[in-house]
Amino acid sequence: MALRETQALLACIFTDAKARREFLEDPQRVARARGLSEIEAATMAALDRREVEDFARSLLGKRALDARKTLPLTAKALGKKFDALLYEAIEAAPQPQRRRADAAALARLLASRPMDPPWISDLARYEMGFVAAARAGGFFLMRRFAWPMDDIARQLLAGARVDVSPRQRVGLWLRAPRGRLFFRLF
Repeated sequence: MALRETQALLACIFTDAKARREFLEDPQRVARARGLSEIEAATMAALDRREVEDFARSLLGKRALDARKTLPLTAKALGKKFDALLYEAIEAAPQPQRRRADAAALARLLASRPMDPPWISDLARYEMGFVAAARAGGFFLMRRFAWPMDDIARQLLAGARVDVSPRQRVGLWLRAPRGRLFFRLF
């Protein structure tokens, strides 16, 4: 069996929902299209569908756990909806710097449609500001928010029900090379 092609196909079907659906519909055709021989394609077709889906789901669970660590306030605010929205946002195979990429994909999804609570997109962008600022070296980022991120973060951290009204805020992240991060909401 062509080891490289087999590994590439397995990685693809375990991490890319669209590729997995195509594979499970017609495994031999997909395997042949990936350069595997008829015998190799038949071997791939013999994979247990349930085991493939279970393993793919376990990998998604790990990505969701990492995304929760990256966007903890967003995860807390979304509750049970977090995983479903994340899975929708990361349907394709993981990107380089997977944690940051997955969190960014979720933030983009939240910004793409009206959501409940209405400030959730701003909250994800607020947390992504800190994710971006975690990089080494000098850094400058300014973001405008339609909601009071400081009040929302404080209420979420206290475990309180978030009760806020729209109020414009500007977040500023600044760090000189080898310096400490400065952050302020104005």
